[in-house]
Amino acid sequence: MSNRSFLWVFAAFAGVSCTSAARAQVELFTDFAKWQAAAGSFSTVDFTGFPVGTFITDQYADLGVLFTDGNDSIHFAGSFTIDGAGLDGNGDTVVAFAEPMVALAIHFPGFAQVELFVKSRSIYLSEVISGPGAFDLGFLGVISTLPFDSAALIDPIGEVAIENLYFGPPIPSPGTLTALALGLLLRATRRRC
Repeated sequence: MSNRSFLWVFAAFAGVSCTSAARAQVELFTDFAKWQAAAGSFSTVDFTGFPVGTFITDQYADLGVLFTDGNDSIHFAGSFTIDGAGLDGNGDTVVAFAEPMVALAIHFPGFAQVELFVKSRSIYLSEVISGPGAFDLGFLGVISTLPFDSAALIDPIGEVAIENLYFGPPIPSPGTLTALALGLLLRATRRRC
């Protein structure tokens, strides 16, 4: 097969996978610097500037994210080692985005898992990631080939706690999305060999 034929076949596959309700190809990161380099531009929610107990719902709407549970609240704790403030999920935390995103990440104490959704349909569920120690933050980041419009942030052991939330960018251009899909496909092919 010629390179040109391969590109047409790949482009057709990428177009189908981006418009169908298929499972996303997602790369998981446990290193913030590597996720940051791969994600490109992103927004940060650090949960500072609110008193303890403030319920977070639409306070970050200007960044394009809503916290839809209605029971997620600001908490200060020694385990939030970046700036002392974080979000107590009171169970799991669900976020909805004004525009579909391709990258999401959190710093967290304890354990975390993320599930991505398109129109309420699950497209990806990560493995459970744990922080390195009692007072060390863990990091969980994902980059998806299929843009998602909401996500559940989960602690399968207890209640999720989030020091910082990172997300973005809004849906990239088709060329960028195709390049990301090709990179993930090549990486998956190398792992199998």
